[in-house]
Amino acid sequence: MSEPNRIDPTSTWMQVVALLTAAADTPSTAGGIDPDQHSLALGAQVVASRALALLPAELDGDLEDVVIHAGPSSTVGDLIRVASDTARRYPSEAFPAGATAVLVDLDDLVAEAGAVS
Repeated sequence: MSEPNRIDPTSTWMQVVALLTAAADTPSTAGGIDPDQHSLALGAQVVASRALALLPAELDGDLEDVVIHAGPSSTVGDLIRVASDTARRYPSEAFPAGATAVLVDLDDLVAEAGAVS
């Protein structure tokens, strides 16, 4: 039996893209530019771009409608970790072809976020 609140793999993948994009767009809250946070944000953008490239082109416009559940005070690292947790709802085989490589990069990004925190 399926869980009633569980969304399908494609929608989950779109949430991952949206969360990573939000992480990339999160301004540094430490006043000035923090090189570690900037590096995380850049990494999030790269992984988001790779994940987005795996989606069919007709879904690009649907990304604007993706609702992410993250507080306004979420840091870049928080958003990256939520993206990783979201991606773990399904095995990598449930996502578009090529997702495994993107998930490996996401795991590396999570590790980097943990080192920065």
